[in-house]
Amino acid sequence: KGKWYAPKIDNPEYKGVWKPRQIPNPDYFVDEEPCILPAIDSVGIDIWTMSKGIIFDNIVISADVGKAKAFADASFKLRHELELKQQPKPSRGGLLEDAMDFASRNMAAVGVTAAALMLASIWCCCIRSSSVPRAPARKEKTRLKKKAETEKKAEDEAAETKAKEGEREPEEKEEKEDEEPMEEEKEGGLGDIGEDDQ
Repeated sequence: KGKWYAPKIDNPEYKGVWKPRQIPNPDYFVDEEPCILPAIDSVGIDIWTMSKGIIFDNIVISADVGKAKAFADASFKLRHELELKQQPKPSRGGLLEDAMDFASRNMAAVGVTAAALMLASIWCCCIRSSSVPRAPARKEKTRLKKKAETEKKAEDEAAETKAKEGEREPEEKEEKEDEEPMEEEKEGGLGDIGEDDQ
C-alpha cells in the first residue's frame, strides 16, 4: 500500500497562499544610504532593574574610535577616579572590629551583660558553699560493696521464703483471687460517680 496521504478534495473558494492585507503608508521611503547618520540630539535608554545608583553620563556616539577613546580619557577616567575616592572603604578589621563597633553602639546592653557575667562568675567560684561530696575512700568503697551484697542476699532469701510459702498455700491464693474481681466490680465504672454523691 505504501505511505498514507490524507485525501484531498477540491475547495472552490481557495484564493492562494494567505498574505497579510497591505494598506498604503504615505510616510514610507527607502533609505538608499543607511550608513550616513543624521544628527542625533538625544539618546533614550530603557533599563528594567531593581539595582539603585545606576548613573549614565557623557554618552558619545561616533564613527571614529580614536575620538571616542580620547573623550573617554578626558571625561570618564577622571570622574571615575574621583568616584572611587569618595566611596567609603570597607572595614578590614574583621570580627574584632565588628564587635567593638557593636559594643560602641549598644553600651547599655553590653554593660548589663558584662555585669551579669561577672556576678555569676564570682558567685560560682567564691560565694557558693562547698557542699560537694568527696569521692569515697577505698575502705569506704569496700564497705559499701559489702553492704550492697548483704542487702542483695537478704532480698534473695526473702524471695525464696515467699516462694516456699506460695507452694504451701495455693488454695488460699485462688480463693483471694476470686474475691478480688468482685470488689473491682463494685468500685469501677462511671456510674459510681453519681451514686457516691447521693
